[in-house]
Amino acid sequence: MVGLVIASHGKLSDCILDTAKLFIKNNKNISTVNLEESSGSDEFSKKLEKAINEVDSGNGVLILLDLYGGTPSNISWNTISSKSSCRGVTGINMGMILEILIQRDDSKTLEELTEIAKKAGKDGIKILRPVLF
Repeated sequence: MVGLVIASHGKLSDCILDTAKLFIKNNKNISTVNLEESSGSDEFSKKLEKAINEVDSGNGVLILLDLYGGTPSNISWNTISSKSSCRGVTGINMGMILEILIQRDDSKTLEELTEIAKKAGKDGIKILRPVLF
């Protein structure tokens, strides 16, 4: 099973995972990493490495990130660049995490889950307008 790391500014990653647990009970090989105001990028990098090692069962790790270009994604990029078994997707939303948790099983590869995350993230964005009868 592909491991998951949710990484974000503040406690967003914890909140997203806690909310996802309301829908999906299978939460194996998932970890969160938060960039707190009081911690620096070195501390975040160490936490990220530790989280990746904890969830990697040999099938790779998908890092789901809050914001492209922010410190968590920049640090993750350094890690992803040095590890062929890691991928990252930015712009996490609830639809993305739920779809990943629903479809994540032993038969899905890291590449497949990366594409599923990207598609689910995009597909979850809708513009709501009033319906006129």
